[in-house]
Amino acid sequence: MNEETKQKTYAEVKVENLPSSEIEITGEVPVEVAETYRTKAINKIKKELELPGFRKGNVPDEMVISHVGEADLYKEIAEQALGQTYADIVTDKKLDVVGRPQVTITKLAPNNPIGFKIKSAVFPTIELPDYIKIAKEENNKHKKEEVKVTDEDLDKELKRLQQMMTPPTEEGSDKKPETPELSDEFAQSVGGFKDLNDLKEKMKEQMKVEREQKQVEKIRLALADAVIAKSKLDVPGLFIEGEIEQMVSSFTDRVTRAGMNMEDYLKQAGKTMEDLRKEWKPDAEKRAKLQLIFNEIAKKEKITPDSEKLEREIKHIKEHYPDANEESVGVYVAAQMTNDLVFSLLEGKKPEVSTKTEEKKEEHVHDETCDHDHKD
Repeated sequence: MNEETKQKTYAEVKVENLPSSEIEITGEVPVEVAETYRTKAINKIKKELELPGFRKGNVPDEMVISHVGEADLYKEIAEQALGQTYADIVTDKKLDVVGRPQVTITKLAPNNPIGFKIKSAVFPTIELPDYIKIAKEENNKHKKEEVKVTDEDLDKELKRLQQMMTPPTEEGSDKKPETPELSDEFAQSVGGFKDLNDLKEKMKEQMKVEREQKQVEKIRLALADAVIAKSKLDVPGLFIEGEIEQMVSSFTDRVTRAGMNMEDYLKQAGKTMEDLRKEWKPDAEKRAKLQLIFNEIAKKEKITPDSEKLEREIKHIKEHYPDANEESVGVYVAAQMTNDLVFSLLEGKKPEVSTKTEEKKEEHVHDETCDHDHKD
């Protein structure tokens, strides 16, 4: 279907520029477009709906509509439609948006156009410093040192492991708990190691890897701070809010995995979620700045994550978090991989080139050779 005959997913659209590199999009989703999402919306509700006599996901469409009501169904239709509508507006209007938009439904009634208002951040103007020169200066200040793990370091870690494996005493008991002896049996019990020597070797290797990683992180933090300090940009508020939301989500996940719920944690800490958001705002702003700056460096240096590695990582995350939105996972993974490649550049290494980029180069060389042969 060509551009002329393709049905517009929006109408009455206006794009207004706001302060701090933000825009506001207002418009409507036409009724006929909204109705094309009816089946998709019903199927999404059906997935979670359980009614007597029917298995989850097998409730007939008519009963789904009857159970949730036309108003709630239309709300789901609106959410489904607006994702595509926003993407189409961004493409058609050539909007250089960044981060997650704030979508507000302003008008919602069955058999009527869906009114919407979307606030989004756009890429601000970024004045990059001489980041290669800055990186060289920082790398000279923070020379990598050879990481060593001494026998004393290993002994401390083994003692800590012994303490962890010591059973707790029963309440009211005077009996002192026995610390397990370091032996081949102990090594086999803590992780299936062949013997005590195998445990010591593996622990030493792991400690070395962790210390090397900490050293890399320390240098990268210094590099990031130095480049941020010399860059000029106005960070969109929505982008900072997006970073805070990610921090909230990540922290909530960690608290849940630790066996607590967020409400109990906040009570124990004597804080509110708003307190945490305020505490995290400076870090969120720094993360937002870094992402924007690194995106600009990646664009300037033509750095793109390897497509095969990107797909593998997305698949890996989806295996662990099957309910995660694939598009959001893709954006997150691409950003992390891009950051890693930019850091490699700043560390003086040659970033790996995307497989697709290499293929395009080969095609270009092949085309030029063919043209040359044809001309001859």
